[in-house]
Amino acid sequence: MSAVASRTPDLDHVRWHDLECGGYTADLAFWTGLAREHAPAGGALRVLDVGCGTGRVALPLAAAGHRTVGSDVDPVFCAELDRRAADRGLPVAVAVANACALDLGERFGLIAVPMQTVQLLPGSAGRRAMLVGIRRHLAPDGVAAIAIVDQVEPFGPEDAIGLAPDMKDFDGTVYASRPVGVTLVDGRIALDRVREIVEPSGHREQTTDRTLLEILDMATLEAEAAAAGLRVLPRAEIAATTEHVGSQVVMLGA
Repeated sequence: MSAVASRTPDLDHVRWHDLECGGYTADLAFWTGLAREHAPAGGALRVLDVGCGTGRVALPLAAAGHRTVGSDVDPVFCAELDRRAADRGLPVAVAVANACALDLGERFGLIAVPMQTVQLLPGSAGRRAMLVGIRRHLAPDGVAAIAIVDQVEPFGPEDAIGLAPDMKDFDGTVYASRPVGVTLVDGRIALDRVREIVEPSGHREQTTDRTLLEILDMATLEAEAAAAGLRVLPRAEIAATTEHVGSQVVMLGA
């Protein structure tokens, strides 16, 4: 993105993603360590990052020398990842693809599904479709790792008073995202935010955003994976930080 780029809906879309998701780095050592562990001696691992966004995980994996493919259903995110990888000279291929309908025509030594991507899918049917795709794309000696959050502490607007927003200045335009609630809605976890943009002229825009996550536990996902023909391996964990909840990681083999 150019330092003089004018605001567009696509640019706002990328910037909100970078602000609300891109700053999370606590899991990067896990993903790069997993790739290093499973890479062949003296060679690069073929890695698929499912739900890659703008490259939060895919770019560090590629920077570590792994031949990485990032897939996402969002074409704007995929285009931005393609641009960032080219700018940095990193070996990242990008595929606009629904996680429930993966058909990339190749196999991978590591398939990573970070940051609760699986919980964005439409229920058990969506997860089953993704798991069948993972089985089809996983190399015989490969491993798949799927991160979930299985415990959240609900809070409402009154509890959010005083919470500092995530803020970032993009070329003089300030974006701020403030969490205002975590609730249960129709059996799903609803993450609500208030977003505000302040332009250099002083013009302000305020909107709301809601992300819905399916409620999911490790045992359920492991049972669904086994039914899809995958081997269930010992679980892993990504520790919580002062700013982010931790993740449980379901580990699967071909």
